[in-house]
Amino acid sequence: MLRLALDAVTGFSFFPLQLATYIGFFCAGMSAIAIPVVIVLRLMGYQAFLGQATSLIAVLFLGGVQLISLGIVGEYLGRIYDEVKGRPLYITREPSESPLKKVGNEEAKK
Repeated sequence: MLRLALDAVTGFSFFPLQLATYIGFFCAGMSAIAIPVVIVLRLMGYQAFLGQATSLIAVLFLGGVQLISLGIVGEYLGRIYDEVKGRPLYITREPSESPLKKVGNEEAKK
């Protein structure tokens, strides 16, 4: 049952792909905010962030950039997948005769 629910969410929606992009922007933004905070704390003499803060911020920023890239590429592939499916943009109640068929029939009669 869980598998069917997961297929329903991921198979018909761009939301998981967009979510990866949004989480990536959040991570990169948080690291961009943390950089000046750590610099100010270090200049004030606060010794809690000796060497690990720069590594953590760098990993957070690079992880955010990777998630942004993954989300953009994933959404691009999702849109290609929708186009390849070949589904019509809209469905009519009654099928109408194609104008191209009329032209072909008139030329065949001549």
